[in-house]
Amino acid sequence: MKKILSLLLITVFIYACGGQSSQTESTEVKSIDPANIETVEITVTGMTCNHCEMTIQKAVKALPGVQDVKASHVDEVAIICFDKTQTTVDEMKAAIADKGYEPGEYVITEPTE
Repeated sequence: MKKILSLLLITVFIYACGGQSSQTESTEVKSIDPANIETVEITVTGMTCNHCEMTIQKAVKALPGVQDVKASHVDEVAIICFDKTQTTVDEMKAAIADKGYEPGEYVITEPTE
């Protein structure tokens, strides 16, 4: 009985691992050209705590081409590094607004070396 149970568990484990691997293989990965990377600072009002910052960071990071997001409730700003061929500032502002915060003016900043 123990041998059958062990064999069944091993079979389920192998099947589960195989299912994940085929799922990973189907995920499309786009390469990023450094020439297309921009950084934008978007004014965001309505953040009151670290949780607010994390909510904005998670929402914007989910957009294609977004490399990094730092939000600050103290400075009322989100600084986003992104591939301009994969997403737009308007899409980022919409993602922020969708979470209940108020995106405002923005500035594209010069890349830092």
